[in-house]
Amino acid sequence: MSTRRNALLWTGAGALLVAFVLFAPLFEAGICVDAQDTSRSYCRDWQTSLVGMETSLWMWLGGSGVLLSIGLLTGWWITRRGNPDARLPENPPTERT
Repeated sequence: MSTRRNALLWTGAGALLVAFVLFAPLFEAGICVDAQDTSRSYCRDWQTSLVGMETSLWMWLGGSGVLLSIGLLTGWWITRRGNPDARLPENPPTERT
């Protein structure tokens, strides 16, 4: 594989790893609050990620897609910026003599 493709793959994998750590719903939490007035009692449950952030399946999928897109675009931009020859067309026009 080319260096550019390796950089893009590693950037994409890194973006998915960040999305997994931040947004993957791994733990469930909940709370029930009892009051003397039963109309004020309630229960609530939610899911949290590995870092303790409240999340959901849709947030995980959306966040993974957004971070993957940003990671791949950033990796593509960095690899293109670092190699000035990459901006040249594959088949440059030939000179007429």
